[in-house]
Amino acid sequence: MTETPSNSQQLLHVIQNATHVTLISHIRPDGDAIGSLVGMGLALRAYGKDVFLAFEETLPQRFRFIEEKEKKGTYSSESLLIALDCADQKRMPKHFHEKKVDINIDHHATNESFAAINYVDPNASATAEIVTELLITWNIPIPAAAANALLMGIITDTIGFRTPNTTPHTLKTAAFLMEKGANLTDTYQQALSDTSWEASILWGLALNKLQKDGNIIYTVITCEDRQKSGFTGRDDADLTNFLSSIQDADVSILFNQQDENSVKVSWRSRTDINVANIAAEFGGGGHPAAAGAEIELPLQLTQRKVLEITKTCISNVN
Repeated sequence: MTETPSNSQQLLHVIQNATHVTLISHIRPDGDAIGSLVGMGLALRAYGKDVFLAFEETLPQRFRFIEEKEKKGTYSSESLLIALDCADQKRMPKHFHEKKVDINIDHHATNESFAAINYVDPNASATAEIVTELLITWNIPIPAAAANALLMGIITDTIGFRTPNTTPHTLKTAAFLMEKGANLTDTYQQALSDTSWEASILWGLALNKLQKDGNIIYTVITCEDRQKSGFTGRDDADLTNFLSSIQDADVSILFNQQDENSVKVSWRSRTDINVANIAAEFGGGGHPAAAGAEIELPLQLTQRKVLEITKTCISNVN
């Protein structure tokens, strides 16, 4: 494995020598994953590359305004494989678990450096910010649609420039993308503000189960909740970020049941409690203020174990 290259030209050289490029991210992709893939994909296509976007499943509804403008392309087994916004190869779609990953571009501090070349910058607010910086360094033109996708990645991962890792460089990058044709107002509205009727019903069902345990608040989305609401995705309809806005707790947790023996758990921290360390106890990861894990256990057992370990970690900090 190679350490993060000090010279990004190493990555460009590899990309220039490739005819086909496949861009891949984690399952149930968020706005940063989708924005990074579509943004880099459009830019590389304009650069003359044959690009395939390896989305495993239907994207969350609020991000489809980006995907609908883009074609996934055709997959080639001979592709140069680039992972974006993915800290762990096992978080990729199953088809890619055993594939050789050529380049890994990410901003998660918990990244496992699983590729031949790993370009990881934990100080970046979003992977889309890193991709933008690389494209600028490489002198690869950024079409307006690519700029819009990359801006969406930055907006969603910073929750509208509100997370602690939002820096002056982040804002300068966003301004640069706007100069390239990205529409801040529409992108912000569609990616962060707009909510479907089904998602609103889902929120109501989950918030009706909201509980507080000391300085922890938590709630659950069950498979039954998705059925009742008509919400077809397996994501949380952005409920996690709403929970993080509640003042009366240091940590919020959302248990998002995937099936009878699988739960996606999301932690958010409002203090100096590092929830990435908690997620790591369950094989997950993320950032100090936002992390997640896939836990292959029934819902009630998952809740019990997660709350127990979260309380222990909080008490150790305090």
